[in-house]
Amino acid sequence: MREATLVGSIEIAAYPTTVYGIITDLSRWQSFMAETGTPGHAQEITPTPGATFHTWNRNGPWRWRTTTTVLEAVPHERLAFRVTSLGHQVSVWRYDIVPTSRGSRVTESTRDLRGTAMLLISVVTTGVVNRARRNRRNIDLTLARLKAQAEAAQQS
Repeated sequence: MREATLVGSIEIAAYPTTVYGIITDLSRWQSFMAETGTPGHAQEITPTPGATFHTWNRNGPWRWRTTTTVLEAVPHERLAFRVTSLGHQVSVWRYDIVPTSRGSRVTESTRDLRGTAMLLISVVTTGVVNRARRNRRNIDLTLARLKAQAEAAQQS
């Protein structure tokens, strides 16, 4: 592993059920996740442990395909998944949702699992040299977008 776990949290004025509903609606991923696209046939995929699907990720002109496997899906509490590419582990991502007096606290975390070969390949395929810095930015952006969507949905 190349980097320690990166973690970010945000307070959201929406119930855990609302937040979890957005996070597990794969057809919405592209609207709030910073690099990840919507999986093909997203409406047919239920994020349950062991479910596997493919996404096309993006960074400017770069596009690359990943395979995502759901590790944990605890309704209204947690979603965790492993990402692989070209048959190699890339990362594990996790969303933890905790109820608060104002709604929810959502914590997003990731752990880089790339070995040396995948580290080099990923620079060429993604255009990202400093993945830790990029993931830090992506976590902040993803959480801000998730907050906006969840709070809007809560008010509807």
